[in-house]
Amino acid sequence: MNPTLKPNRTAEQRAEEDVVRRQHAANPIRERPVSAVSQQDFLAILSLVARFKTTRELQGLSLADVATRMGIDPPALSRLETGKMLNPTLATLHKWANALGQKLKIDLSTE
Repeated sequence: MNPTLKPNRTAEQRAEEDVVRRQHAANPIRERPVSAVSQQDFLAILSLVARFKTTRELQGLSLADVATRMGIDPPALSRLETGKMLNPTLATLHKWANALGQKLKIDLSTE
């Protein structure tokens, strides 16, 4: 087993890192970023992704089959299905639905 080696840094680079560490220690991020989605929205995204995956599996299609139909690489589709990439564009969601012979319906409501 190879030990993890620390990269060689110049004294200037180490000083810059120390400045960033001190700034964070003095003023850590305590608020959720404005761009972050709520837990409810996050769960809705996960639920939709799970429905896409279930539909694919019920149709007996492989990741490679659907990825080819979408025009993307299988690893990219895998990242979508596993939740490692949770910010797909609407265009990607529409391609995904079409690749599965489905239609994506999007609605706007007050609730």
